[in-house]
Amino acid sequence: MKASKWIKFTVLYLGAILLSVSQMKISPTNLRESFISMLDISPLEVSIYVSIFAFAPVFLAIPGGSLVKKYGAKWISILIMTALFLGNFIGYFTESYPLMLIARIIEGISFSFIMVTGMVLITHWFRDGGYGLAVGIFGTFSAFGYAAVIYVLPIVYDNYGLKNIWLVLAAVSAVLGLLFIILFDNPQNTTESNIKKASFKEAFKNTRIITLAIAMATVSFILFTFLDGYPTIFKNVYNLTTESSSFNSIAFGLVGIPVGFIIGFLIEKIGKPITIGFFSFIVMAIACFMTDKTPESLLIIQIIVLSTCISFTSTSIASSVPKIVKHPGLIEDSFAIIYLFYYIGALIGIPIVSGLVGSYGWAIGVLPLTVVALLGAVLSYPFFRQESKTISTNS
Repeated sequence: MKASKWIKFTVLYLGAILLSVSQMKISPTNLRESFISMLDISPLEVSIYVSIFAFAPVFLAIPGGSLVKKYGAKWISILIMTALFLGNFIGYFTESYPLMLIARIIEGISFSFIMVTGMVLITHWFRDGGYGLAVGIFGTFSAFGYAAVIYVLPIVYDNYGLKNIWLVLAAVSAVLGLLFIILFDNPQNTTESNIKKASFKEAFKNTRIITLAIAMATVSFILFTFLDGYPTIFKNVYNLTTESSSFNSIAFGLVGIPVGFIIGFLIEKIGKPITIGFFSFIVMAIACFMTDKTPESLLIIQIIVLSTCISFTSTSIASSVPKIVKHPGLIEDSFAIIYLFYYIGALIGIPIVSGLVGSYGWAIGVLPLTVVALLGAVLSYPFFRQESKTISTNS
């Protein structure tokens, strides 16, 4: 079935949001407490359950690029929804912690492929224009999903109980999977000769890709730590009411929506994505450091600034990848490398910071977040310098 690129993009975006909701489904404090009570587990075991979602992606991100090349982005996108369905369907029927972990890893398969597959499809659909805007919007799915987790899932929980959250997610993933089958097409923009010549080894030898990949890891380290930690920060550091905490959490997610349009427009307009990313990393470091030091009356500003910088940096990095690959046959493997590091950052951020916070509080917990943001600035600086030279040459 033929459909416009924006219709296909919207369906892909909804699938990515659903994946994000599934990833963070026990982030709200009352849902997490109910989950702990249901399985009779410790806070550490909950942290393992939360972070193990990124376990499978660390091992599958690299073969993910090869699978996309071999079978096509359409069929891998269908695999994404299938894994999401199975993980939540199994989770609905069990209250065993080991089986919950297995179901969680199956869900993680979807996380393994969503970024590589999504970026390949977007590169294909928007090759004639609008690429920067589409990448900017797509990059907001985690923040939008977080807002849905904070606002929608508690309603499901209050009316139907905790386990029905898994059932709802399974049902929606099945519906979106069918839409993927009907609407999506496989990219045909790489020649057979390029595909045969392309290899993961060649992509990995591109030091510029590796540098961007590590920079992307710093973004996910910060993003997923705050997605998991903000409810605790609002409750334990600022002693906010449930209503105020929910408002701030939703703001952290929803800010990413207009910001996605803004960064997409800026990239399309000026064509210098890493220049935007470099300065965003610096501002993000300041926002991280001020996490526990911001006056309550200004807390919403810290939240908006942090959300904006995360969106700006991740979109800037993703938008730069097609420009620095040596030929089109390396697109899939290059994105696989970028998002391998993204998944590593998502996997290690929560346990590292949570461990520090548990022992020393958020005053110490913000320090690794600040350092990681500064590392992102250092890594993006050579690209910023090159873009600056290009501007000077053109002028």
